[in-house]
Amino acid sequence: MLHVSGFCQEDDTRPPKVNNFKEDSSFAAFNQYHVSVAKAQIVSLKKGALLVRLKTNANTIHRLKAAGNIDLATQVERETYLNNKTIMRAYRNEFNFCPVYFFLSDVSDSVKHRHLENIFVDSNLVVDPAINCKATFYLIAEQGTICESSLGLVSEAQAATAIERGAASKEVSIVVKNRYFKQLHKPFPYYQAGYSLKKYGDYVKRFNMLLTDFYTKNSSYVIPPEIMKYVY
Repeated sequence: MLHVSGFCQEDDTRPPKVNNFKEDSSFAAFNQYHVSVAKAQIVSLKKGALLVRLKTNANTIHRLKAAGNIDLATQVERETYLNNKTIMRAYRNEFNFCPVYFFLSDVSDSVKHRHLENIFVDSNLVVDPAINCKATFYLIAEQGTICESSLGLVSEAQAATAIERGAASKEVSIVVKNRYFKQLHKPFPYYQAGYSLKKYGDYVKRFNMLLTDFYTKNSSYVIPPEIMKYVY
């Protein structure tokens, strides 16, 4: 397996400290609306879909091949494939909060711009045109790194140009982002700690439970018009 870190900490990440980035306009409405936005996101996700981004490690593989390290490149390709299969199996076995779809990282731009045709992969990581997502709202989940976000509430109109400058915090099994690949905020359960692929099914199971619990508490929430620009 590819080397990964084994974080197994409890949920101890704090929400962004507004004073750290007080000159950023995205924090102007953060204290007032971030709880409402989280509620709107969970209600919308229940009716929508979760899209899981799978790594290709294409740049690493390309560099290895260009340097003549064919055997190592082949090893990375195989391990990437097996890791992605493990992640897919975990979601298919342990996740039922909403429909889930899988795509490879090289089509991330299509996901950002709602071009969801011919991008989703089947259980063999092959694009299957028959797999369609009709959801009008979706969030992105991936194995990755959470950060002390420099962004507060970014409207959809500003999302394409917003830049995350927050420092990396820790590697986690699951981090949830909006369709512009910006990390969400508490109280939405936006990440799941842990990074061992051997335990990935357990991580997804807990993530599914956290989403379910948060939705149960907020299932009757009616999204007010003033926060709709933050829910995408």
